Amino acid sequence: MNYPTETQLITLYTPIDLENGRVLETLTMREPLVRDRIAFAKDRGNEEEKEARMIAQLCDLSEAQIWLLTAADYAQLTDAFNVFMLPPAKRLKAD
Repeated sequence: MNYPTETQLITLYTPIDLENGRVLETLTMREPLVRDRIAFAKDRGNEEEKEARMIAQLCDLSEAQIWLLTAADYAQLTDAFNVFMLPPAKRLKAD
């Protein structure tokens, strides 16, 4: 698949235990595409459920895995998503 290569690494405040015994300490979110926004618009549920599923997709997580995040960690993901909504020249770059 060919999609934008810009990503953002998020370190979780509270790591989560996955069903395979692995501990997830960081997530990588990819830049959203138009198809992600269209899938969001067509998705079922309320706005919060749709947003969580879209963010899970951008981080290569399942819906069940996104529900395991703390509210503080989920806020980090929504902040990262909002940065991707800015024009690339206006996004702050990590050193």
